[in-house]
Amino acid sequence: MFDENSIVDRILSGDDSAFERLIDRYEHRVYQYALRFLGRQEDACIATEEIFYQIYRKIQTCTDTKLSTWVFRIAANVCAEYPHRRRGSKNSVLSDMFHLRDSSERGEQDLNEGIQVILLRLTRQQREVLLLRDLCGLNDEETGQVLGLDENGVRQRLSRARKNLRELLLRQGILEQPEENSAPKAECLDYRELCSQYVDEYISDSDKAALLDHIQECPACAAYLADLTRIGRSLTHMEEEAPPQELREKIITAARRQAEHVQQRRRRAAHWPLILVFSVTAIMLVLLSSGALGGLFVNSYRGATVPQEGADGEDRSDQLAPVLQEEIMIPDLVASNSYAFVIAAEGNTDLPELSASATLLSGDVGDGVEYYMVDNDLNLVQKLTDGMESVGYEMETVNNNQLVISSGATQGLVIVIHRDS
Repeated sequence: MFDENSIVDRILSGDDSAFERLIDRYEHRVYQYALRFLGRQEDACIATEEIFYQIYRKIQTCTDTKLSTWVFRIAANVCAEYPHRRRGSKNSVLSDMFHLRDSSERGEQDLNEGIQVILLRLTRQQREVLLLRDLCGLNDEETGQVLGLDENGVRQRLSRARKNLRELLLRQGILEQPEENSAPKAECLDYRELCSQYVDEYISDSDKAALLDHIQECPACAAYLADLTRIGRSLTHMEEEAPPQELREKIITAARRQAEHVQQRRRRAAHWPLILVFSVTAIMLVLLSSGALGGLFVNSYRGATVPQEGADGEDRSDQLAPVLQEEIMIPDLVASNSYAFVIAAEGNTDLPELSASATLLSGDVGDGVEYYMVDNDLNLVQKLTDGMESVGYEMETVNNNQLVISSGATQGLVIVIHRDS
């Protein structure tokens, strides 16, 4: 029996077999989601490997959320970000879409194959809700938790997605065009919304009766309901493609390497605490002397401020980092930890290397700020700061009494402030 709570606890305790059971439970569905979202097996394999890598790294954050919902939240985020990370090749989703579409004879393409292709033409948001709801089998509440929507928002987005998917299928000749004398009437708009509710089985008895009466007299709405029903059935029973056999081994290997890295870090923290102090000092001296940070490390403890003197000897601490000092309330999840060092960086480009090397603690909540936890490693921090500076990021001194800096901490914090161009 697969018990979500015990699986998470066992993984956190270092039980490799528990993580393998989690892979067995979710690999197939996660891979199907990535494949239908991205459109190519190669991309789906890379994304699936990244999804499970993040699951293993961040499993400690799955505390108050249903495991399946948490897994698909990570899957949705990785797949949404994937096209931006692969800047070296042109948009693989679009290129595959046109390749698949042109290689098929429109009039003879069956509905299942057509939907797989046309899905790639929907917006990211519409593709997500269709795949999570119909392909992965999440209910409205779970889908909303993944996408940050309430149930009504999920249903509205799902209705628009199905409507747009049907229109694209009609244009491609994959669905049969309605007869000329079956054009929708002015009052049909409300009934079209009821059609989506009927397919998802949350329509009230009175609305259901009204809809069934209406389609007896309106061929256009009858055809619309029939098409939505066929589309929903096709998505639910979409032909599944098994993930490559070597993918599971890659996932397990990556998890084991991460586990070994964590154990090594813990051993270093237990036996050589002074090395951490020297490492932090070395980071600050190297970066400050080179001008890479321009004197821009956080220099405050909770409730205490380190004064900064200007050339004239006056205290400048009240002028430091108004962005982080005045505008941003540090999330509790971030403020609850202590850090060996904290770096703040401001810019307007993506930082895929940071996302790959650090753990996102909090972010993407509308305020343009992300908080990354990174290992207290001199070479890694030097590499990350050099990379951020090379793409135009500016480092800022921070004076924020919400953060605790401790020489005994094994992790550092990188605060990324995204600004519009």
